[in-house]
Amino acid sequence: MAIARSVAIIGGGIGGLTVANTLMRVGMSVSLYERAPYFIPTVGAGFGLQPNGQAVLAHIGFKEKLEQITHPFLIWQFINGNGDMIRSSNRLASFGKRFGFFVGGTVRAELVDILKAPIEACGNLHYNHNVINITQDSDGVTIYFENEKQKNSIRVDMVVGADGIRSTVVKKIFPQTPPPIYTKENIFYGVIDNIDQQISVNSSIRAKNTLTQYFDRGEFAAYRIGQHGEIMWAATYPSDAPPSTSGDIEWTEINNKLELDNVLRRFPKKTSYP
Repeated sequence: MAIARSVAIIGGGIGGLTVANTLMRVGMSVSLYERAPYFIPTVGAGFGLQPNGQAVLAHIGFKEKLEQITHPFLIWQFINGNGDMIRSSNRLASFGKRFGFFVGGTVRAELVDILKAPIEACGNLHYNHNVINITQDSDGVTIYFENEKQKNSIRVDMVVGADGIRSTVVKKIFPQTPPPIYTKENIFYGVIDNIDQQISVNSSIRAKNTLTQYFDRGEFAAYRIGQHGEIMWAATYPSDAPPSTSGDIEWTEINNKLELDNVLRRFPKKTSYP
C-alpha cells in the first residue's frame, strides 16, 4: 500500500485545523480548504476545553499559547431556577495535578487564530473553496471545488473530511450514510462582555474560575472564556424541529428580532432562568 504524502483537509473548524497542524509536524504536505470567505470572529462564541483536548493541542506545540487564552475552572456549582446556589464542588481544582491541565473556557475565535497561524504562514489555508465532488482511484483522490467566480480541482493522496455535521465529504464518499439523528433539543447561547461590570447578572454566575450549571426542564450553563472578562452562557430548549436558520444567528439585527421572540416562546413558561 502506498504511503500518503499529500493531504487535503476539508473544513477549517477546530478539528480540521488541529489535524492540519498535526500532519504538518510529521512532514506531510498539507492544504486546508474552507468554504467561508474568511473566519468570522463571532461564530461559535466559546466553549469548554477538557484536559484531554488540551493535551493534544499541547503535544503539537500550542501549550503556552493555549494557557494564554484559557480561563481555568476550579469550582463546579449548581443553581436552581432563581439563580441560587444549591451545591458546589472544588473537585475541578484537582484536575491540574491529575491530568496536567484544568478544564477551562476559551473564546473560539482566539483558538482558531492560534491554530490557523502556522497554516497561513505556509500559504496552505485556502478560503472560498466549496467542495462539489470527490472521486477516488488506486492512485489518489481528486477534489472538485467551486466558488462565486470559478471551478477548479486538486489531486492529493488523501482527503480528510472535517466539514461538520452536514459534511459534503461524507455524502460524496459514503452516500448511503443516514442523516443525523435530531435530539429534539436546540441550544440558545451568547457571550457577555465586561462581565465584572454587569452587576445585573447574578454574582455567583459572574465568579471567576467557576463553572455554573442548572438542570430542570432544560439545561443552563455559564462560565468565563478567555482572559478578557467575557462569559459564555447557554441554555437548551425542547423543540420538535431544528432551528429554521442554519448557523449562528445575530439577533441584534432588526430583521432577526421576530425569530428571537419565536425561540424564547419555546422555553417552559413556568421555569425561570438566571
